Amino acid sequence: MQDDKIYRLFSPCIAVRGWRRSLIADLNRHQSFYIPNDLVKVLDYGYNRPWKDVVRHFGEENREALESYYDYLNRNELIFELDCHERGLFPKFSLDWDFPSLCSNAILDWNENSAYNMVAAIQRLSEINCCHLQLRFFSDIGIEKVKELLSVCQELDFNTIQLAFRFDASAEQDYEPLFDMCWKLAKVEVFSAPYDRIVPKMGNLCLLAFYHSKSLEVKQCGCVSKDYFVTETNHFTEAQHHNTCLNRKICIDANGDIRNCPAMKKTYGNIRDTTLKEAIEKPGFKECWTISKDQIDVCKDCEFRYMCTDCRAFIKDPANPYSQPAKCTYNPYICLWEGQDGYVPVEECGTYNRETGFVPDKEKIAELNRRVWEEAAND
Repeated sequence: MQDDKIYRLFSPCIAVRGWRRSLIADLNRHQSFYIPNDLVKVLDYGYNRPWKDVVRHFGEENREALESYYDYLNRNELIFELDCHERGLFPKFSLDWDFPSLCSNAILDWNENSAYNMVAAIQRLSEINCCHLQLRFFSDIGIEKVKELLSVCQELDFNTIQLAFRFDASAEQDYEPLFDMCWKLAKVEVFSAPYDRIVPKMGNLCLLAFYHSKSLEVKQCGCVSKDYFVTETNHFTEAQHHNTCLNRKICIDANGDIRNCPAMKKTYGNIRDTTLKEAIEKPGFKECWTISKDQIDVCKDCEFRYMCTDCRAFIKDPANPYSQPAKCTYNPYICLWEGQDGYVPVEECGTYNRETGFVPDKEKIAELNRRVWEEAAND
């Protein structure tokens, strides 16, 4: 490290502070790197200051620790070196987010009792500039009907199409050819299959996925897992301001009822007599759009909050719109997932209160971390 040089994170590498640890989200490489919370303080202080000032501020006695921090960042290509006169040439990464329509993504459900016109519904979604559409079939609709719907989607302004089916042995060979007829088709998911299999298509740009242990259900959403984390610019910036699951989302259930999410109870009219724009503008439809992770109990203390999605359909306290997702099994206060040694539920780290939400017990959390991580160090 050179005394007169400034060492700064690359612009799309952004530190996210959690309760016990932090991470750096590299939005270009779609990776994340764990770091201690103390390093966030160092990076914030040293953003526009030369190395000698950083060492002076945190103490000569901590020089070795500081150098080890920066060596880790340098080895992982997270920082770059600049001269003091160059500090104004590298602006911070913009966290602004916007989208040029009322709807960015939609879910359309169908079963054997569906009586609404799916083609008309798809056309209406295109008219409000919906970019991403998922069609979910809870009963056998027939491959020819699926092809007809894909042909309609192909001619409209959607960017990507996804399909979800329950496994049908008689249709098992019909899924792959769908990618050849519709270049907008990004994923086909087949649930309750007799096997697990992922088939990359179009050079890994598309996927055909068979799931043995997963079933296609209306209320299957809300699960929180590392498998669903997204480390990329659009998701990360949207998460600063909005709910990354419900913002600009619209759903039409198997009855034709319009909802913000298939698992949410409230409806805003039926597609047969209500336009999508009318539904979106009805009181309550947008109320979850601006609930961000920084406002949600427990999530606001989690280092993963800007790469995770957020469910408001399944929450621990239905009367509190800022309640923690009910299906989350990660405890950010001790950095453990359910099933890992030493895991305890979040409830053991504080108290829930209707007026104040979740209140962490700092002393109890500190004791849990001493017990869990000292035991881990001794194993």
